[in-house]
Amino acid sequence: MKKLKGILLLALCASLAPFSAFCAEEAKPVNEAQVMAVKALYTAATLREVGCKDTAGAVKMLFSPRAEIRWKRLAQEYAEEQLTDFFTGSVILGDKDYNFSALYNPFWDTILLLNSVGLPEVPKIEKFAFISGCKFRGEPYAENPADVEGTVPKANPYAVDLWNVVSRTTKHYKTVFDPKASAEMTRLMLNDPKDTERIQIRSAVRLKLLLKFLQNKPMQREAQRMSLYLTAGHEERMMRYFKDGGAAFLPHFAQLNPKLRENFIPYCFFPGQDAYLFVFFNSAMPRVIVTVTYPRKGISRIMEWYDLMASDELMATWNKIKEEKK
Repeated sequence: MKKLKGILLLALCASLAPFSAFCAEEAKPVNEAQVMAVKALYTAATLREVGCKDTAGAVKMLFSPRAEIRWKRLAQEYAEEQLTDFFTGSVILGDKDYNFSALYNPFWDTILLLNSVGLPEVPKIEKFAFISGCKFRGEPYAENPADVEGTVPKANPYAVDLWNVVSRTTKHYKTVFDPKASAEMTRLMLNDPKDTERIQIRSAVRLKLLLKFLQNKPMQREAQRMSLYLTAGHEERMMRYFKDGGAAFLPHFAQLNPKLRENFIPYCFFPGQDAYLFVFFNSAMPRVIVTVTYPRKGISRIMEWYDLMASDELMATWNKIKEEKK
């Protein structure tokens, strides 16, 4: 297990190199195409930021009138709490075509595809598709609608389930969606009640788990304490709290740019038979996640952290080690 964690950390740190550069204060010169791409991603980022608090306001601000009408029809299928939960857990995807971007929530395995127009001025969202990850990737639905991959832990460690869905989604975005984004968007915008049902099931499971968290006052207090430790990034104090359960991860986490550790919040809560499992992330940048296993008995708390945008590398390393063990 120590060897596995060491190899995973190497893959993780390599993936964070460009991310750390992004957070640096000095900006490098960019060309016009890059500026346009950043504007499209800025629209997606603003939609996510405002949508976490006020989805209707975010849509009114950033959607064209025609797209806003379509969104209002879609929003009738969901409660406001569901939509804000989707935006809160979503990461931003984008590639070569600066007219298209996406918000993907791996905890729902659901994606919001966005077609921005109006460049090089401030872009507005003209078309969108709100669909499950399996529909986006062209994968068959699970026979059991309750098989909510990514939403609840399965046989693998939960982080591995997240790497799996994120890896498949980002690969599909780059290799299939991006090269023919316009045609794919048109196809995926078609109304699909079955797919809406799949998304609703995932959301319902998450809200049920959130209710359990809100009813568990001791774990709420503990989660608040963990959030403070993660945001402060004080290695010595974190070592005392997490005991031996974070020795491989804490030094690297403490060295992260403080901007990546700001405002860590609990997003997932899974009450298992032997332990509680939490997932925390920076509410402004949920691609960096922290998992904490909190035992029902004892104090052996285990902390691990990962960059979800490194899921390809992490998944490849995981599979390689599994093969070596056979």
